Amino acid sequence: MEIKIRLYEYADVPFIKKLLSQIKGVTSIEVTENEKSYSWEEIEDSEYFAKVMEQSENDYKNGKTQDLTDDVLKEIFNGK
Repeated sequence: MEIKIRLYEYADVPFIKKLLSQIKGVTSIEVTENEKSYSWEEIEDSEYFAKVMEQSENDYKNGKTQDLTDDVLKEIFNGK
């Protein structure tokens, strides 16, 4: 079974990957852009990934965080 998620260009892909990888039953995560697929190795080795990670770290250091409660996670993943 597959689930497709469409993201904005500047979505926090590393966070989304980490979040999805923690869900029981998720066997793989694939990212595609303009019909091209990328492996996680390609993504993690890319310059864009490094910039996103740096921005994410800077946001965290500057207090720009968003807490996700269990209720929010249930709403997202249970479709309620």
